[in-house]
Amino acid sequence: MKGNITEVTPPVDFGPTYRRVLRYLFPFVRFFSFAVLGFLLFALSQPAFAVLMEAFVNALDGKIVDGLYLIPAACIAIAFMRGLGSYLGSYYMAKVSENVIHAIRCDLFKNILALPIAYFDASKSGRLISLFTYNIGLMAATTSKAVTTIIREGLTVIALFAYLLYQNFQLTLIFLLLGPPLALVISWVGKKVKRLGHGIQATVGELNHVAAEVFSGIRLVKSVVAEDDSSQRFFDVSEKTKKLGLKMAKVNSIYTPLMQVLVIVGMALVMYIVLLSRDSMDSAALIAYVTAAALLPKPIRSLSGVHPQLLQGVVAASEVFKHIDYEKEIDKGSYVPDSVSGAIDFSDVSFSYAECEELILKDLNFSVAPGQTVALVGRSGGGKSTLVNLIPRFYAMSSGTIKIDGHLLEEYKLDFLRKNIAIVSQNVNLFNSSVADNIAFGLKDISMHEMKAAAKAANAHEFIEAMPEGYNTLVGENGVLLSGGQRQRLAIARAVLRNSPILILDEATSALDNESEVKVQAALDRVMKNRTTIVIAHRLSTIEHADNILVLEEGEIVERGDHAQLLQANGRYAKMIQRNFSE
Repeated sequence: MKGNITEVTPPVDFGPTYRRVLRYLFPFVRFFSFAVLGFLLFALSQPAFAVLMEAFVNALDGKIVDGLYLIPAACIAIAFMRGLGSYLGSYYMAKVSENVIHAIRCDLFKNILALPIAYFDASKSGRLISLFTYNIGLMAATTSKAVTTIIREGLTVIALFAYLLYQNFQLTLIFLLLGPPLALVISWVGKKVKRLGHGIQATVGELNHVAAEVFSGIRLVKSVVAEDDSSQRFFDVSEKTKKLGLKMAKVNSIYTPLMQVLVIVGMALVMYIVLLSRDSMDSAALIAYVTAAALLPKPIRSLSGVHPQLLQGVVAASEVFKHIDYEKEIDKGSYVPDSVSGAIDFSDVSFSYAECEELILKDLNFSVAPGQTVALVGRSGGGKSTLVNLIPRFYAMSSGTIKIDGHLLEEYKLDFLRKNIAIVSQNVNLFNSSVADNIAFGLKDISMHEMKAAAKAANAHEFIEAMPEGYNTLVGENGVLLSGGQRQRLAIARAVLRNSPILILDEATSALDNESEVKVQAALDRVMKNRTTIVIAHRLSTIEHADNILVLEEGEIVERGDHAQLLQANGRYAKMIQRNFSE
């Protein structure tokens, strides 16, 4: 399958990767043309300097008598041409680079957001972050510095070689003797850089993952005095990254001087033959030739130094494009009714995760009428959260059918389906933004009156108004500046504002103290009115008024009924009440 998230990273096919980067360049081809024009001016200034030296020597020998002022004037003109070319090339290449990287970065982010939940279950957040930091950073360096060097120095080498061929064709052919050894060195370095590049990407991703994991759980780390263990874990991954980085540096360190030695050997041969030919060539032409030949090592050295960097950039780009090509969340639905009443029907529904053959849910059958509340109870691992995750199509069921208002879940357009389902879970996700932004997250054109009405329904308006800047107060990363009860009430206000006919409450009060639970439960009671609600709970106050209670064990419904019926049956539910729900 294309873009399989569990596959081992294959060897990079560099041709398609290059071509794909070039496709991003097409919209900015005008800027690229200006850059090439600038670098062409820069490149032509090099042989122009050699021609100037020939004229200078002829003037010294008395072969040029008139217009001597033209020689220093030409020197200034060449310097101006060189400076103008360098400016145009560098500026417009930077413009191309920034635009290309911006387009790739946005495509990557947009496509990752479009991936199914299973992708995020299998991926480490640190590895995803490293795509935007390490990989995109390498690509930026490649498209700016590396490509700039390749075009500028490449054109310079071509211009100088053309001049040398024009001056003395036979002598210049000596440089071609460098071809085979240069090709061997480039091939050797290419293989090393590809292998080390993949290794460095993997360790940098793991490094980011460890740091993000430890910092997000810093309270746990400190409470169990695990600072040393966490530091050692980070050190081990960093050590791997360091060793691979040193190996890459070693390859680069060997590569550049080796290329320089080969080029200088060629230069030495040319100088020797020039000395042998001193009697058969004009002295001014010889000096011009040597001047042009002496200008060659610098651009060749720059080109040789950029080769490993270019390879690293392509390896990084291949990883980015691989993530862009991952199979997106499937949505074949097109049904968009005017309204949803909220009737839900599960028929023989079974589910297992892709990497696991064991069924998590087994042949579930139940119905929820519009406006009814169904509570799911049972031990942890019984499949309650998995069940509710099927309703917004976070996962696809293995068999069976789920219907809403008589239509198969798959028939609904995915965006429409999820807009009609509000979810309040135990782990509330808040962004480091204002209270208002967090309540209205995902919604547009919300008035302050609507927002305050939702906050009042969620018992949140009072504490929000008491905050320093009211609804404009920043809540900190993941709402760290709020209490657990306040975070839950903001999540409920968010659900109220969405006004969805189906409400899913995933242990929304399980982590709260009694006082916070009373306020949150009162808010939930208001929100649940006239909405189809599925509740996962471990607290009696949350479920005792449910219209129907389903007891799940190992993915199966083992009991069902309302609170009174299940107590009277004196089965598993009654024992759970005695053991866990007694108040």
